[in-house]
Amino acid sequence: MKVFKKKDCFFLEDFFAGAFIAGFTGKKIKGKLPDDIAKVLSVLRCGGEASYMKQIHSSIVYEVSKPGIYEGDALFTKDKNHPLIVKTADCLPLIFVSEKAGVAGVVHMGWRSAREGILDNIPYDLAAFKVVAGVGLRKCCYRVGEEFLTYRGFDDFLTKENDCIYFDPIGFARSRLMRRGVKGGNFCDIGLCSFCDRRGFPSHRRDATKNRTLTFLACAYNSQDK
Repeated sequence: MKVFKKKDCFFLEDFFAGAFIAGFTGKKIKGKLPDDIAKVLSVLRCGGEASYMKQIHSSIVYEVSKPGIYEGDALFTKDKNHPLIVKTADCLPLIFVSEKAGVAGVVHMGWRSAREGILDNIPYDLAAFKVVAGVGLRKCCYRVGEEFLTYRGFDDFLTKENDCIYFDPIGFARSRLMRRGVKGGNFCDIGLCSFCDRRGFPSHRRDATKNRTLTFLACAYNSQDK
């Protein structure tokens, strides 16, 4: 997979089918919603109104057929020209695409939604999906408290270093999604840590910023059109 920059947005190339447009914003776009949606839509190759979320660190997943603001932490659609947007400043954005089903989706996976089982609530057979993990904390910087040792399902994704505990959200997401049918070669980590990457993506842990990275995805056709 390649990543290229255009007008302070980064686009993913050579991973999803050409009908799907996916990427994320750079630091010049502050990630204020709904104000910055127009900046994102201006560089997409498809029209349409966007959907985004009032994110509440939950396991709530929506299948949406009309643009709007949804209270939850995951959006999926089969509609063409219907961009989906998720905002993050350390939590992990996940992009889902199934060319076969004509489905596009975004997930806001913080540790709370991971613990609550948001990845298990995605209402599709994931065997035909490709998934990209976007800009967010990686195990290099995801320091957590000892309470994480008590969270079910997290055990294999915690490491101890110099009396500190670190969580691996990429390993957690990959493992959970492969159990759901995602093939190993269809899960891609772009490897950009919001905390330590030199490009200066927003990180709440690093500097308590109110800015956010906007991760976006749109499908340019309906499955019925194929």
